[in-house]
Amino acid sequence: MEFIKKGRKRILSFEQKCTIVKEVLEENRPKTDIATEHQIHVNSITNWIRIYKEKGVEGLRPFVKTPKVPRDQLRDELKRLQEIEKKYNEQLTEIEILKKFQAFLKEKENKRHTKR
Repeated sequence: MEFIKKGRKRILSFEQKCTIVKEVLEENRPKTDIATEHQIHVNSITNWIRIYKEKGVEGLRPFVKTPKVPRDQLRDELKRLQEIEKKYNEQLTEIEILKKFQAFLKEKENKRHTKR
């Protein structure tokens, strides 16, 4: 077995990882052969197979880190969203009142027409 020299980490695409896992699991190709062919370490293939068995194909997708947002920025955004929610709830209440008032006026109008 030929060992890959330490150096820059080789990053394979999602599709390449899927193909390699498929070759090992479905075509029963030896991990060592595939590792040498793709110039990666056997442990990488072992890890991808483990992840595939645990999480399925989606587990092989690259993990994208979300940027950290400062606390004060989060606090300001939360405050802004709470104000929007408060206005929204006030408008819902106002709409309900207007609907009731509209129903009241309609009922009053119907009574006026039936008295004639």
